[in-house]
Amino acid sequence: MSQLGVALVSAGSALTGATIGGLFTLLKGRQEARERQADREEQRRQQRLDNRRTAYVAFLKALSEAEDKLHLLYEFKVPETLENFEVVERPVITAFNQLFQAKLEVEMVGPAVMAAQAERVLERVMTIIEEYEGAFEHNKDRPDPSELIALVPGQGRLSNRLSLDSPRGDRSVDRGIGRGAR
Repeated sequence: MSQLGVALVSAGSALTGATIGGLFTLLKGRQEARERQADREEQRRQQRLDNRRTAYVAFLKALSEAEDKLHLLYEFKVPETLENFEVVERPVITAFNQLFQAKLEVEMVGPAVMAAQAERVLERVMTIIEEYEGAFEHNKDRPDPSELIALVPGQGRLSNRLSLDSPRGDRSVDRGIGRGAR
């Protein structure tokens, strides 16, 4: 073979080797890019789960705080004046507002079923507060003030009053809401 033939074979071999090496490098690069993308997606999923967990815990803590404040208010004797009632009720309203903020966080992180449950809990707490206020209004002029909890319909710890039915009719979604739930 002539020098030209050897040079052409050598050049062809080098070109083939470079092409095959380039293809392997390209395939390896694409595989690494897919792996990095999968890692980023897993990190985003994990962050979403962490955000949900944080929001749910904050909601349950706010519910517990609202329950404690409301229970203390229930145990309070019927105040003599509306001003006294408003002073005693203020921590309950503050706790309710914190519960409302926590519910908004649950709505932001989702899913929709959890947001709906948080809304239902908030509505029940508001109903209980309204019952309490109504009991005060009807009994504020009583000559013998008694514990207001005895005057509120369905008295008891808030967690015992949060008998929520899930949309499907079972109670699996509701287990664990409130501190007194079993």
